[in-house]
Amino acid sequence: MCICCSINLAAQERVPSVTGLVRNASGTPLPFVTINALASDKISHQTTSDTLGKFKFDQLPAGNLTVEVSSVGYTSQTLTGYKIVNGQTISMLVDMQPAPGSLEEVVVVGYGNQKKVNLTGSISTVAGVELANKPVGQTSTALQGIVPGLTIMQRTGQPGFDGGVIRIRGIGTLGDPNPLIILDGVESDINNIEPNDIESITVLKDASSAAIYGARAANGVILITTKRGNKRGVAVNYNSYVGIQSPTSLPDVVNALDHMELTNEASVNVGNSPIFSPQVVADYKANAAGNPDKYPDTDWQDLTLKKNAMMQSHYIGINAGGERVKMMGSFSYLDQDGIMPNVNFKRYNVRFNTDIQLNRQFSGTLDLSLRRTDIKQPPSGAPYIFQFLRSNNATNQAILSNGLYGEGNNGENPLARAAIGGLYHEQNLMALLNLSVKYKPANFFWAEVNYAPRYSDPRVKIFSHIIQMYKSDFSKGLAIPGINSLSEQFSRSWYNNLRATVNFDKEVAPNHRLTVLAGVQQEDQSDSYISAYRQVFTFPDYQVINSGNQLNQSNAGSATSWALRSAFGRLNYNYKEKYLFEANARYDGSSRFAAGNKYAFFPSVSAGWRISKEAFMDNPSSAIKDLKLRGSWGQLGNQNIGLYPYVSSVSVGSSNYPFDKTVFGGAAISNMANKDIQWETSTVSNIGLDLNLWSKLTITADYYYRKTTGILLQLPIPGMLGLSAPYQNAGVVENRGWDVSVNYRNRAGAFTYGVTLALSDVKNKILDMRGSRTTGLLVNFEGSPIGAIYGYEAIGYFTDASDVSENATQFGKVAAGDIKYKDLNGDKVINSSDQKTIGSTIPRYSYSAHVDLGYKGFDFSLFLQGVGKADGYMGGRGIMPFWQGGTALEIHKDRWTPTHKDAAFPRLAYSEINNIQNSSFWVKNAAYMRVKNIQLGYSFKNVGFKKIQQVRLFVSAQNLITFDKYWDGYDVEAPVTTEYGSAGWYPQMKVITAGLNINF
Repeated sequence: MCICCSINLAAQERVPSVTGLVRNASGTPLPFVTINALASDKISHQTTSDTLGKFKFDQLPAGNLTVEVSSVGYTSQTLTGYKIVNGQTISMLVDMQPAPGSLEEVVVVGYGNQKKVNLTGSISTVAGVELANKPVGQTSTALQGIVPGLTIMQRTGQPGFDGGVIRIRGIGTLGDPNPLIILDGVESDINNIEPNDIESITVLKDASSAAIYGARAANGVILITTKRGNKRGVAVNYNSYVGIQSPTSLPDVVNALDHMELTNEASVNVGNSPIFSPQVVADYKANAAGNPDKYPDTDWQDLTLKKNAMMQSHYIGINAGGERVKMMGSFSYLDQDGIMPNVNFKRYNVRFNTDIQLNRQFSGTLDLSLRRTDIKQPPSGAPYIFQFLRSNNATNQAILSNGLYGEGNNGENPLARAAIGGLYHEQNLMALLNLSVKYKPANFFWAEVNYAPRYSDPRVKIFSHIIQMYKSDFSKGLAIPGINSLSEQFSRSWYNNLRATVNFDKEVAPNHRLTVLAGVQQEDQSDSYISAYRQVFTFPDYQVINSGNQLNQSNAGSATSWALRSAFGRLNYNYKEKYLFEANARYDGSSRFAAGNKYAFFPSVSAGWRISKEAFMDNPSSAIKDLKLRGSWGQLGNQNIGLYPYVSSVSVGSSNYPFDKTVFGGAAISNMANKDIQWETSTVSNIGLDLNLWSKLTITADYYYRKTTGILLQLPIPGMLGLSAPYQNAGVVENRGWDVSVNYRNRAGAFTYGVTLALSDVKNKILDMRGSRTTGLLVNFEGSPIGAIYGYEAIGYFTDASDVSENATQFGKVAAGDIKYKDLNGDKVINSSDQKTIGSTIPRYSYSAHVDLGYKGFDFSLFLQGVGKADGYMGGRGIMPFWQGGTALEIHKDRWTPTHKDAAFPRLAYSEINNIQNSSFWVKNAAYMRVKNIQLGYSFKNVGFKKIQQVRLFVSAQNLITFDKYWDGYDVEAPVTTEYGSAGWYPQMKVITAGLNINF
């Protein structure tokens, strides 16, 4: 924001007046801009700029004057520090900056930036201010729902592990589908960046925008730009919030008496005797209140989990600059506690971004980023604790009246494991240095060299204590585990990124502008890993490897490296900003492929027609301010296929051979090689429309088709070879879909309002796997989407014995009230041949709505996010009663009985297998709408301290309410699995925060 004001003082015998001129960033006068003159924080006069951008106030009252300047599509400005005196005339020159999303906005693209109105690719941008005040532990989750076509699923709320799973326009590969993240020109992790440091985020969704990143862009690209210094002297801002976290959902486990009753019913239902005798039940009822040690009624979740957990974030940023040197420095701290003992996440970020203007031709940047994270959890992992919290029955003792820990379920006491079982402690220190030198001999030509090394040093320390447990009479019981142990793991990663680019940008003839970018890049990374393990620590508080017993000790180590060498270029041409053309190309060579297949070429072309610039659209009163058609085609690569899949790997020490009565360690080839494998290639077509009406309503719509070929598969080979199958370029996957965003912004006097809507859809299908198919709950085979849910089709319950005998043979001892499966092939036997696709894990119809309102110092925002069509699956300990000896949930009381046949769950059957098969019965509608964030703030502009420009107080709620039809007690984004993960899922958090922003 640049504001230039000049004050002309002259002794005149007339009333004071204020005149001014409003311009855009290029100096063109702006008409119809709203200008408010404020006195005592109230609007005393209001006017608008004329067709020449000029405005004037007459007869303003004497005293302090504040002027507010606002226009749709531009960032509002507040001018303060003026004093109206009789006989004085004030003249103002106001330069307005385009607001994010406006036609005049300049957005970041690959290796540069472009005026948004001239873009021909499918690109979405997010301003950093949209992320800064969201109470989330990971930056990726702050993006959820904001960008159409960008799907983010948060599968867990565990601190440190609660980052979102990011997908751009579906899943295009059977391998690694994660997008490429570029932070200030360097590949990075999106969760490595502090949200307050972000200036903008650009999502490259189609091939024309992403092809310049070639071999790594098949899954889309996300560009993150951090804030930089400016020329306004010194400014300091402090942002903080403190919040309380609580689970969005938790399943209710039955109490002791209900457990006994339901267990007996399940045992009798399968022809066995009751497990709990009538006397035991009677004793429980009579003595539970007076003797909880012998007759426990344990609420495992209530004992182990906290009702609330604290979360706090603090950020301080310093922005300073002069004519030659500009600097932005920041420090941030995040502390996110868990709802379980010994669960915590801390993050420390330090950043210095420096811009130096050496002389008229030479300039440079020097950026330094340091990040430290600390993750803590019980040594067995928080998911392991959760599975037993939800499956341990209430008759098992957690903690005795004297404070000793009970034996739980045969030694599985999740409370003891979480509280005193030891600690998993993961630390990571990351440093990134980003250096650049720029030479600009002319305004239309410049060259730049960048070097960016990155160092990462993660380490993990896991110590498991022996937990002594006790019986109800306080005598010693089991000790779990039998011995204590320590495991330490050390990793080190060094990454180099060297890049050189040249740029040409000039109007080569009247109305003909040509922009050319060319560059080369070299990247390489080396990683090393070493670990050590020992048992039996006599002094368990002295947790170092040498303190453990040398018997049964072990160690391991490995090292890997890879390199990528590239040349790339881009050509842009536009005529009168009406006819637009862009071509991108990248030539990549990767060490991951054999000689002859290392290099590949990835091109793209796109074009745009701004119909609104045509003569027949030249009507100043027209509602259409901009109308553009876009089209693109291109190819992208995916090198995330493992490091060296084209060679056979040798396992050293994996085989033992006896020679002369002595056993020697040996080495063996473990897999077949295929030196002919090549890049996975995605071919993407996109057509889009951009429309701006009345300079207030913006609509962007895109339709795309993506086909990925050459996907690496391990096709079946004869088992007699004794080796694992080689990789082959055999798979083909397609994605087709669309995304739409609508934005409307306006104001009525001091009241401002805006609404942003986003909606997207994607259909995914595997076209070719050479006839091969995977097995299990989540499968991949031709004609299905990637990760399809596979199982039997449930068609209700068996009604009686004749219904059982007349239908196909099922699993185990089947009776009335059990799930009935459809006999798809008609052979009267239910087996694997009767399985089918019963759901998809890829969400469809992702949508969001963002409403923001402002009135004087007040601001309010509401953000809704959801999915219109999705399938979820719960199994195992998570939802099935008495799974592997577990217990039941409150929702299982709605079970089938002869008098209650219209039940939510089948009959209770202890140790029977029919009802626990993978089937559509356990598939649930996972569509939802969530009040993702709601925030109310108030800004104080005159706080009585001269150096404080603004103070903002706000309250915020994250994940406040969720509307869904999913399983009771489970968040709708819970992971799909039949293993203990269904019960071991760490719930998402609802967060209520209060925050403070201060600008100095």
